[in-house]
Amino acid sequence: AENRALADWMETAVSPRLEAYRKDATSGSLRALKDAFAPLQQLHVHYLRKENVLFPYLEKHGITAPPKVMWGVDDDIRGLIKEAGLLLSASGSDSQSIITAVEEALRKISEMIFKEKNILLPMLLETLEDDEWAKIAADSVELGFCLIPPPPAFMPRQAPQAAQPVQAAAPTSAIALPTGQLQPGELSAMLNALPVDITFVGRDDTVKYCSQGRERIFPRTASVIGRKVVNCHPPASVHIVEKILADFKAGKKDHEDFWLHLHGKYILIRYYAVRSPEGEYLGTLEVTQDIALLQAITGEKRLVSNP
Repeated sequence: AENRALADWMETAVSPRLEAYRKDATSGSLRALKDAFAPLQQLHVHYLRKENVLFPYLEKHGITAPPKVMWGVDDDIRGLIKEAGLLLSASGSDSQSIITAVEEALRKISEMIFKEKNILLPMLLETLEDDEWAKIAADSVELGFCLIPPPPAFMPRQAPQAAQPVQAAAPTSAIALPTGQLQPGELSAMLNALPVDITFVGRDDTVKYCSQGRERIFPRTASVIGRKVVNCHPPASVHIVEKILADFKAGKKDHEDFWLHLHGKYILIRYYAVRSPEGEYLGTLEVTQDIALLQAITGEKRLVSNP
């Protein structure tokens, strides 16, 4: 449905305005082309869901190469959309440069629509089971949709099984820690209340946990649990992830930090090697935080804020 909406929008909105601008590159035709092109920025959500919800299930079935190749092309398309958007917004941009950039973005988007329809979707339908589609549907709602309203609730292809008797849940044991004990619900709520995103990768390089705070910086749905961490990153940055893990395991480093501007936020990403008291490597902890507010703090605050 998203691909049909994308194809329709490019055909009926973007292409006619591109042709109008090609014939008469006025400020009015430029503005019309810019307005028509802007909704294609939503394509990022489409790719985000594909990479973080669909690909993990293909990987669980041993299909890893096609997702990696497709993710690389997704990032190329993101770059083309960004480049065209910048040219459309910059004053004094060369008209031929704008036309070329928009044409290339539209061409690549159309090619990806074809690949998803004829390669990705058949592969998914042949591989995944109904219970996996149900999880995909649930995680998709969290990430949102591109150019379409939320689709109807997922309906399994198979007839539902007869209802089983409901059994009382076993009491949940507290988790004993060196300085206290917590119920699992308390621990989960506590981690989700922190103003940071937390992801833990086990010693086998698979994702074992991710917090679910109210405002996540990067998508982390339940689909990523058990996924190899290198598959959670764009192909262009996989070598960086592998280098961090190798240095942590070898004991060369205990942490690594990155910071970048992204979507109006100033993001600090910190990686920590998690080790036992004896120094044995147990995994890697990723902590991500928007530090824009922290950087803006000045002076002192000693009073409680009003509700």
